Amino acid sequence: MVAAQEYMLHFFNKSPKLGRRHQNLLFEGATNCWQLQFLRKTGIICRIMKKYLSIGLSIFMLISAAIGAIFWAQAFYESIKNYQSPLVDTELLPQVSPLPKMGNVVVVLVGGLGYDALESLNLPAFQQLAQVGANAVIQSSAPSYSQIAQITLVTGASPETNGAPLFDKSLEDLSPIEIDTIFTRARQSQHKTAILGPAHWRRLIPGNYLDETFFVDTSGPEADQAIVEAALPILKDNNTGLVFIHLTQLDFAAKHQGGPSGNAYRLAAGNIDAYLSQISRATDTNRGALIILGDHGYTASGGYGGTELEIVRQPLVIVGQNIIPGSYSDVSHIDIAPTISALLGAVPPTATQGRILFEMLRLNEQNQTIAQLTLTQQRIALAQAYLTKIKNPTTSLPDTLSTDLARAQTAFAQNNISGAFQLARLTQEAADSQMIITRYNRIRSEQVSRLLVVGAILSIWFIVMWRQRGPYLGLIIVAAIATIGLYHTLYRIQGYSYSISDLNNFAELPFDIARRTAVSMLAGGGLILILLMLVNEENWVTLLAAGYGFGVLVTFVFALPLFWAFWQNGFIITWYLPAVNPVFWQITAFFEVMIAAILGFLLPWPIMFLNLLVNLVRHRLDETTPRPEPDALPGLHL
Repeated sequence: MVAAQEYMLHFFNKSPKLGRRHQNLLFEGATNCWQLQFLRKTGIICRIMKKYLSIGLSIFMLISAAIGAIFWAQAFYESIKNYQSPLVDTELLPQVSPLPKMGNVVVVLVGGLGYDALESLNLPAFQQLAQVGANAVIQSSAPSYSQIAQITLVTGASPETNGAPLFDKSLEDLSPIEIDTIFTRARQSQHKTAILGPAHWRRLIPGNYLDETFFVDTSGPEADQAIVEAALPILKDNNTGLVFIHLTQLDFAAKHQGGPSGNAYRLAAGNIDAYLSQISRATDTNRGALIILGDHGYTASGGYGGTELEIVRQPLVIVGQNIIPGSYSDVSHIDIAPTISALLGAVPPTATQGRILFEMLRLNEQNQTIAQLTLTQQRIALAQAYLTKIKNPTTSLPDTLSTDLARAQTAFAQNNISGAFQLARLTQEAADSQMIITRYNRIRSEQVSRLLVVGAILSIWFIVMWRQRGPYLGLIIVAAIATIGLYHTLYRIQGYSYSISDLNNFAELPFDIARRTAVSMLAGGGLILILLMLVNEENWVTLLAAGYGFGVLVTFVFALPLFWAFWQNGFIITWYLPAVNPVFWQITAFFEVMIAAILGFLLPWPIMFLNLLVNLVRHRLDETTPRPEPDALPGLHL
């Protein structure tokens, strides 16, 4: 182009007869020609960039998804492991109870005993105790793992506020419960206390609150036999105000020997029933109470921790002179601790969120009102501390709560017992409502801002995928649907349910998901390969783009639960416990996205090469196949 311009200048100098106008026109033509060539080259570069942009962008999205899922999973795991109650470092002062002691209390916790499992078990001693005492169904809440369920029973605080580990920890990783328990309140009321059971209780309950202990390092029939043999002398002595006995073999059989429908479970239940008979005979129920209950049940496959009815429903039986026999409506697991405290004549634990089961207790109206007034005082103090923690330090409860409590106390002093009881109970329920409403409002306000973020990210992702769509969008969608469908079909064939109860073996979980995702992705990739072969696509860039489009779309679908979980609960667990269903989908989606993104990055290349190879073989076969010669005289056949 430079040479052309020099030639034109030379021509102008040698042609003085040409007019200046003609010279300008010729020069402008040369300049326009140069600009045209520049634009043509720029257009070629743009077409090349556009040609490979889709592939590069897909690779970037897949790598980002894999790395993001890895780091997010690590942060989420750390938040689970290090979760602390919003009431941590909050000092709640106990009240002084003027209640009389109703006798000693013996609590028998049968680990792994669900209410639904009772129908298939032969437990004559248990059934007899249920007939002569009060019986009901305990409704617990998820997560319903062993340690968190047990700590809920002895504190009366919900899993969100009792500070228990969200998943069962090893003995070495456990630390003492930081909030009040029934053992603390019993000791304050001058009762002797005892725990007999697995060794994790040694780590959970500080020893200075216990007078008698017996711990076993294993679970099973031998452990239970040792526990009962150590408990019987304490029960016969009848000098210990609170005895807590934890039997383990039913839980062991459900976890390790075939679930609640196995023979080992039924055999363990028979042994437990025999121990219950011994314990009931050794307990003086004329001067105390015997409480028998479970911590959680199991699914048919041996899973636990989720929200299935067979897990969150446990039996409750209370037998004693001061217990009103009969069948009662369902109670909550947070109701057990304040009820035990009332039987001991002690104040409820300071973080209790349940109620006293007055309908089961032989308490006169005056003592009922005293117990309710004490519980209301505790609940107002708890609600104030909770609001201060999750809202701001200057937040205070409505003055009406303190006013109503004072009115209830005045009514009691004026011998208006019934009115004082009703007003105290309503005030306690109002304090509970303040906690629930404040929690709900803060969660909703945080979810609104996160929803905007999720909407923006999903919109950008969708727009990018739509703008980069290729000629085989329908084919990619069909393969992606087949891949996701196959993944969930394999999941169900393996006997899993969509519940956190099936995530108990965390060591095998990543490999299990990886195998399932890999099989599904390879099947979807094979479908892409076959369909591309059928359409005889020969452009390697188009083949790669189709493969990467498939990988991005599948990864996007697997990532959708992560967006849902982020909207519901945030990036990690912070000040409140999320619902377990989003957590289940979030945990599985972490591994699904990792594997899908990695395979989505690698899979397009073999798809492309195999297509090109098939096309090459097809062309060679066409070239080597002899073609029939045309007839010399078309239409003439002899």
